[in-house]
Amino acid sequence: MKCEYPLAILGTGIHLPPARPVREIAAAAGADVSAYQGWDRVCLAGDGDHPSSMGAAALRAALADCGVDGRQLRLVIFAGISRDYLPSFSVATEIMKDCGTGSHCLGVDLTIGCLGALSGLDFAQGWLATHGGGLAAVVAAERWAYTVDRSSVASMGLWAHGDGAGAIVVGMDATPPTKAVFAGAEMISASDLNGLVLVKYGGTRNPVAPPGTHPGERIFLGVDRRDEIRDRYIQGYSGAYTALKERFGIIPDQVVCNQTAAQFVQLVSHVYGMAPERVVVTGHQTGHVGSADLVVGLDTLLKRAPLAKPCLLAGSTPYAFGCGLLLPPA
Repeated sequence: MKCEYPLAILGTGIHLPPARPVREIAAAAGADVSAYQGWDRVCLAGDGDHPSSMGAAALRAALADCGVDGRQLRLVIFAGISRDYLPSFSVATEIMKDCGTGSHCLGVDLTIGCLGALSGLDFAQGWLATHGGGLAAVVAAERWAYTVDRSSVASMGLWAHGDGAGAIVVGMDATPPTKAVFAGAEMISASDLNGLVLVKYGGTRNPVAPPGTHPGERIFLGVDRRDEIRDRYIQGYSGAYTALKERFGIIPDQVVCNQTAAQFVQLVSHVYGMAPERVVVTGHQTGHVGSADLVVGLDTLLKRAPLAKPCLLAGSTPYAFGCGLLLPPA
């Protein structure tokens, strides 16, 4: 099926703080690391690194990559879950201010976990199609390493969750050279898994953390359900992929996906029937950087060589799964 509203990928950019060995950090915190099998390294933000500042740095790099002036952007989508401040502060609008966009540019914050970058591309495609085309940016940034208890073996699955940002400049009826074409995405929901990874304090149910409790700590509530959750992830990714193939009739040659864990990337390779070498792997260098993983992987892929074959973009958060299709430029 022909892509009705092709979205051109024009430029990509990333901003990653220095990475440190995960085992070294966890051992220094007092954890037993003998059973750890996750990513080797994790990026850790410095004192001055925040979602808006890292996101702005990534967007400036993406704008430079395609030679676009920030004042040309009509839409900036922030696709991370981390925030400099709680709403009504807008990370997207803060990034716009830092990058010098005009008053005609709209800033939108999406909160859909590690599915954010893919959802942002899908959102930008629809928004530009209904607003007469132009240029937009999708920015994903996380500062969440501080929310992980690396002294606890129960949190081992989160030890490699780190900090960083990525940005994609896209356009419809755009003039800069196109690096790839985003055809569209399909999503599957699993609403009963909402809250599987939970920040318990700060919302309306538990606005204040008890004394001695880390208010931003993320808790994985699926420790005793790992096999069930794995099966649900297989179902979610398979369902989204089936819908994408039915829509476009194209079998991708490679895949860029979230780097949630090393075992997770192996699962993605299995679900899509692709050889492991056809999956872009960045986790050993960066850890898991939330929805920015997809941008880091895409940046790696496009700067390695021009895109010559269809590529699958795969993302998920515990309660939703998505697959997008990336095509070589016409």
